[in-house]
Amino acid sequence: MNIIKDIFDKKILKYTILPFLIDLIFWFFIFLFFSHNIISFLEGIVTNLPFGVKIEEIIANIGGWILIIVLYYVAVISTLGIFSSFFIDKIVERINELHYRCKKRDVSFKDTIKGIFIAFKSFFIYLIIFIFTFYLLFIPVVNIFYQIIMMSILNKKPLVFDSSYMFFKPKEIEKKYNLKIWLLVVLSSLIYLIPFVSLFGYTFQLIVLSNFILKNCKKEF
Repeated sequence: MNIIKDIFDKKILKYTILPFLIDLIFWFFIFLFFSHNIISFLEGIVTNLPFGVKIEEIIANIGGWILIIVLYYVAVISTLGIFSSFFIDKIVERINELHYRCKKRDVSFKDTIKGIFIAFKSFFIYLIIFIFTFYLLFIPVVNIFYQIIMMSILNKKPLVFDSSYMFFKPKEIEKKYNLKIWLLVVLSSLIYLIPFVSLFGYTFQLIVLSNFILKNCKKEF
């Protein structure tokens, strides 16, 4: 029940919508000026892949504008973790304030920078995989599993750090609860299959993982 309450908390909503709007505007201008270059680059990759001709046919049948919209949508939800990194402490602090009252560690701006670095690193890994596999988005049924796997790879490490660094050592949390964390991340990634709701997917996953981790604040790591 805590998760439902947290989603509609005014303070959490505020710091959910703010990075989302920044993310939306950022990619709007990127695609406004560089959409042709992005598509040309991806088409160049496709031609060198196995079954490249067939994949090109599938993409051609989709249509240029639809492809741009899909890529824009994917770009927005894929970078929410990066833009949210600047506001993440406000969300996690609010969850702690509402339910757990865990004692905070001494953290600094350096920790915030580390969180942003982790988000960028995960996005870079995700981007490399996406460049060579993006065509799977357009294969029915396969695209469902593809999105869940990709969003789990993208968000797992940033989520662990963001939800725990103010109270615990993230590496110790990840080591002790790795399987449970993977399960929560994969299951919560189902939200990315829901149109529009998926635009707030990172905050939802952060709330899920923060509630799981903060329950353990009285335990010793």
